[in-house]
Amino acid sequence: MSSSSDKGWSVGDLEVIGAGWARTGTTSLWVALNKLGYKTHHMREVFQHQKTQPAAWEQAAADKAAGRPINWAAVLGGYTACVDWPSAIVYKELLAANPKAKVILSVRDSFDAWYSSCLDTIYPVVELGLSIRPPAMLKPMFRGLCKFFTMQLDLVYDPIFGGYERFKDKEHVRKIYEAHLAEVKRVVPPGQLLIFNPKDGWGPLCAFLGKEPPADGAPYPYVNETPEFKERM
Repeated sequence: MSSSSDKGWSVGDLEVIGAGWARTGTTSLWVALNKLGYKTHHMREVFQHQKTQPAAWEQAAADKAAGRPINWAAVLGGYTACVDWPSAIVYKELLAANPKAKVILSVRDSFDAWYSSCLDTIYPVVELGLSIRPPAMLKPMFRGLCKFFTMQLDLVYDPIFGGYERFKDKEHVRKIYEAHLAEVKRVVPPGQLLIFNPKDGWGPLCAFLGKEPPADGAPYPYVNETPEFKERM
């Protein structure tokens, strides 16, 4: 297996695949997996590396739509785990490339709780981001940020929900969300799948991954909850 600093990609480099969508406790899971020793990809990594990651994921979206192989090294080279969008959208392809990886399906208590959280946090942020129209002289400065938002349209909202505006149709989204949960359970071999609610804490997660809980006794992290997200924005 290559080291976490190696930007190449080999089958088996990815040990953990998150199939849970954004706002299912994925930021807390990101922190937890990093604490357990993984180098974990999350949407925050895309935002923090705007010169490379948004364009690479935008290309991944185009390749997925066209049925072409995805350049995994460009989007996930150096990582040993991934959670959240955009990687959760390609969990099937990732599992095919890393057949021994363990898959974590993070969930909320209910669809309603998840949907409300999305509407209160990430949806308005994407809406605001898509409205950015920098003048011509400033476009180079905003290129990465603009791609960060258009990538989400190309990989998440358009192919999954049938368009950004359709996310406002709660019952439409409910059907897609529930179908996603059912599909993950169908596709992933039972021994490789953990259905995980953040409230479950370290116990089930560490048992599934074959890891010991943190030696410092730190509680399972709870970060990026709706009030914290709103304050940061």
